[in-house]
Amino acid sequence: MLATFIIEFALATYLLLTRKQNATTKLSVTMLVLLGTFQLAEYGICEAWGFSSDAWAKIGFVAITFLPPIGLHLVHTISRQKITAMVPLAYCFAAVWSLFFIFGSLLQGSVCTGNYIIFNIPEPFEGLYYMYYDITIAISIALAYAYSKRAETKKIVKALQWFIIGYLLFIIPSIIFVMIDTYQGVDSPLPSIMCGFALLMALILTFIVVPNSTEKKPIKKK
Repeated sequence: MLATFIIEFALATYLLLTRKQNATTKLSVTMLVLLGTFQLAEYGICEAWGFSSDAWAKIGFVAITFLPPIGLHLVHTISRQKITAMVPLAYCFAAVWSLFFIFGSLLQGSVCTGNYIIFNIPEPFEGLYYMYYDITIAISIALAYAYSKRAETKKIVKALQWFIIGYLLFIIPSIIFVMIDTYQGVDSPLPSIMCGFALLMALILTFIVVPNSTEKKPIKKK
C-alpha cells in the first residue's frame, strides 16, 4: 500500500515536471493523486497511523469516489471534444456520495486483511454506489471508443485506445478476484482490490495516454 502510494505520487510529480500543463495533464495528475491518497488511507487503517481508521476510511472513499467523473472528463479532454452535460452530472453524483461518506453513516467499519481492506457499506447503499461507479466507467469506455473512431490524429486514437485498455486492465482482474474470494466466503473488498490493480492504469496514463495527448514541457533557456 505504501509502495503504491509512493509510486503514484511519483508519477504525478513526473507529469507535472515533464508535460505541458493543459487540462489532460492536470486531470491525469489529479487522478494519480487520488489513487495514491486511497493507498495512503489503506496504510493508515492497517497501521493505525495518523488519523482514526474511520477518518482514513472516509478520506479514502472520497478520493476514489471522484475517480469515475475525472475519467469521464479525461475522455473529453483527450479527444478534444466539447464537455457534455454528463461530466458535471457525474461530478455532482460524486459530491453527493462524498457528503454521505463524510457526514453520514454509510461506512460501518473496515477490516485490514493484510493484502486488502474490506469496507462495510450496508445495502442498498453498497449496490447503488457500485451502480454509480460502474455506469460512469462504462460510459467513459463507450465514449472513448466512439471518439477514437473520429479522432483528429493517430496520437489521439492511440491515447483513447490505451485509456480503454488501462480501465479494463484493472476492472477485469478485480472482478475475477472478487468472484473467487466471494466463492470462498470472503466479503467483497472490491474498492481495495481495484485500486491495487489501478497501478497498471496509472502507468499507462503516465507513459502512453498523456504523452500522446499533450506536448512536452518546454525547456527554459538560460
